[in-house]
Amino acid sequence: MRQISEVLARGDNDPVTLHRTMQMMIGEGLRARYQPPQKLSHELFVVLLQLKETERRHQATERSRRGSR
Repeated sequence: MRQISEVLARGDNDPVTLHRTMQMMIGEGLRARYQPPQKLSHELFVVLLQLKETERRHQATERSRRGSR
């Protein structure tokens, strides 16, 4: 809330400025809370690769089924 009070202290109570400030604060809070880790554990990395491979095979199967019709 510090940022909003700073905007108001400057005398800038324009609704657009306040709205942008609130959006920025909400976005920063969400990124801080939900930002995935930059480095995956090895186990999670392996699971992700397996999932992508399964998805790739499924898509290839679907394409071949459509092609044989």
